[in-house]
Amino acid sequence: MIHKIFFPLVTVLLLAFSSKAQMYLADVEFEKIHEEAVEEFLHRQIENDISTFSDVKPTLESTSSTDGFKFHEREYVVKDSLNKVWTHYVYTNPGVAWNVGKMNFAMLFSQSKNDLIYQNEDVEKIETGQIVYLNLHLLKIKNIATAFEIIKVDKDSGVIEFSYVEDNATRGKQQLNFVQTAKGNTKIIHRSYFKSESVLRDHFLYPYFHTRMTNTYHRNMKRMYKSKAL
Repeated sequence: MIHKIFFPLVTVLLLAFSSKAQMYLADVEFEKIHEEAVEEFLHRQIENDISTFSDVKPTLESTSSTDGFKFHEREYVVKDSLNKVWTHYVYTNPGVAWNVGKMNFAMLFSQSKNDLIYQNEDVEKIETGQIVYLNLHLLKIKNIATAFEIIKVDKDSGVIEFSYVEDNATRGKQQLNFVQTAKGNTKIIHRSYFKSESVLRDHFLYPYFHTRMTNTYHRNMKRMYKSKAL
């Protein structure tokens, strides 16, 4: 009789604890998000029945096929060893790395810590499961929110990947491949796999604005790296 009561009770308690442990999108402190487009993006996710951050899904996993996706590639070089540059990219606070020029870092959800990090708060490093929300100033009168999940950080292969999450206008992922050059420098090959419902967006708008954003991001990372070296 005791067993019949005990095990269902334990199950109920475990489920209740699991539910309380979940971080809800409604838990976001919207007063700390200073970007209207990001607020609207989050509210749209809630309206689409995404209640917890565990419900937020990447549009591509690291192992997903990219057949049918458009492809865009740029290369960047940092004049130092692969190990040092890799460490810099991984251990730079994403709230600083992605908060430059026409990109504004709004918020990050850490899956490992089950916590929310806002502007001007510290994040030790990037890691899989983090969901980053940005505001992009594409035009003087146009702001667009975007969110992506870090889906791969693999030092052995020298690869970092992040995928746009569902509810973005664009599906796909971006991949940073770190390669040692013959001169002892580090080449970063930044690849993007993308597609949307708009031919205009895929053929003209995305490649143009994406190049501007990736250039800004890598210039910022280079600038910070040089500052650390001084």
